[in-house]
Amino acid sequence: MAFKSVILLLGGLLLSPQTSFAYPDFISYGYTACITCHYNGQGNGPLNDYGRALFTTEVASRAIFSDKLSEEEIAAKSGFLGSTELPWWVRPGIKYRGLYFVNNPGSESAVKKYITMQADLNVAVPLDQKMKFLVVLSGGYAPTPASHQGQKDPDDKNFISREHYLRWQVSKALFTYWGTMDKVFGIRTSDHTAYSRVTTGNAQNDQSTGVIAQYYGDGWELTGNGFMGNLAQEKDEELRQKGGSLMYELDTAEKNRIGMAVMSSSNDFVTKNRFEVHSKMGLEKGNSLLTEIGFFNNNPKATPSKEWGGYLMLQGVYLMERGYNVISQIEYMNATMGPESPDLTRWTFGLLAFPMPRVEFRATFVNGRSITDDTVAKDQWMIQTQLHLSL
Repeated sequence: MAFKSVILLLGGLLLSPQTSFAYPDFISYGYTACITCHYNGQGNGPLNDYGRALFTTEVASRAIFSDKLSEEEIAAKSGFLGSTELPWWVRPGIKYRGLYFVNNPGSESAVKKYITMQADLNVAVPLDQKMKFLVVLSGGYAPTPASHQGQKDPDDKNFISREHYLRWQVSKALFTYWGTMDKVFGIRTSDHTAYSRVTTGNAQNDQSTGVIAQYYGDGWELTGNGFMGNLAQEKDEELRQKGGSLMYELDTAEKNRIGMAVMSSSNDFVTKNRFEVHSKMGLEKGNSLLTEIGFFNNNPKATPSKEWGGYLMLQGVYLMERGYNVISQIEYMNATMGPESPDLTRWTFGLLAFPMPRVEFRATFVNGRSITDDTVAKDQWMIQTQLHLSL
């Protein structure tokens, strides 16, 4: 059942028109390397000055600006204080993400809730004007996990240091990062609940302390990451996953990139192995297609297991006009790739909007389905609206 479902799903995706699965990632603007716009060469985290200007002049709607303003004049307003220039040695930022959702809308069991997913302050501090040495700090509010809500545990804190690291540019081609960061593996989509992130241990708050070395070749990148778990988890030292990962990416065309990654880690209880291949495909300007196929193995030391699970993620956005897009994401996951585990599918569809610089708004429907050889569970529906502010 699981194998047939994978074949059918892959077949449907490959036969679908590519323009119906497009994502406005920066690769469609000709930027294949994340270091162009981010301080972190793997993407996410604070934007650098160029990234802020690019978001303002190419991604976000310019409806709030006068037609008389040129793109260069608009770009000059993209700083933390607008057009007020800050000293070269400090680049602060604020990140907020809020989610309002309705589970099973229209039914008696409907659940409505608003969640502050993230409220962070961040700062990048260049230690020299050429930014050979750079310190990045990011931290703030993290919601209490649903499993802990209602409990009074003095060790549960709502503050998290999400990232704190030193970036050292050893040479023109080699960057190293020392500190606590996201682990290197796969595509870092903004959906931290995606199977590709949750099943691999790379969700929103899964940062780990370690060292990253990233080498840029001619049209390719090779990145290694050694990590020892999040050292902030003082009372859960035996749970920290310690290990490493390796990722390689190759440009196959001006706006197309393929890659693969492996990751292995263990703690006192379980060894975890992961493998994935991915593709980032730029189509027309503003449109691109992201695909990731991966496999994961969780091997408990008490009861060894050789079973591997698998997942598929395909994410795309079709650009309607500057700042406004239709988003579609298809996911599949089976924990054992066999009939003993259900086939889980999820489809997200809706609006992804950047109505003005620094603001992102999403309004989506999410459909989830669980299928076994014997039963098909009732579809689960969710309506989501999200507000992201990046100041």
